[in-house]
Amino acid sequence: MVAGLGRRRPVGLYHLHMGGPDGDAAACGALLAPRFEMRLRDLGARFVRSAGEADIMLVTGLLLARNLDATLRELAALPQPSAIIAVGDAAIDGGQWARLEMPGLAAYPLSHYVDIACRVPGDPATPQEIIGMLGEYAMGQ
Repeated sequence: MVAGLGRRRPVGLYHLHMGGPDGDAAACGALLAPRFEMRLRDLGARFVRSAGEADIMLVTGLLLARNLDATLRELAALPQPSAIIAVGDAAIDGGQWARLEMPGLAAYPLSHYVDIACRVPGDPATPQEIIGMLGEYAMGQ
């Protein structure tokens, strides 16, 4: 478990929505509901207010050419070591939007610019799947 990593403080989670469809962002927002927040607490995790406080960044949405610089700045604010988890098909590889060759997408998927520790597929991913991946990631550490 995340809490079993010899940490004295909870693992900080930060959510970055790059833009576009917000189903995955809504799933991340649902993690703040008491039902899911208790499960996060059991994992030893909590949401923080800035990327600079985060140990894990949950990234959702589409990487667009117009938001590439802002996204990369936010990712650069993560302290090291940290992990990036791509939540949803759009964040992983552009999802259906890339298959439709939507104009305005960034030239490359997010994984071209940063190392992605884990991927939570889905369109959208569910809060349960996100928590499951956080648990699996923590067990692998």
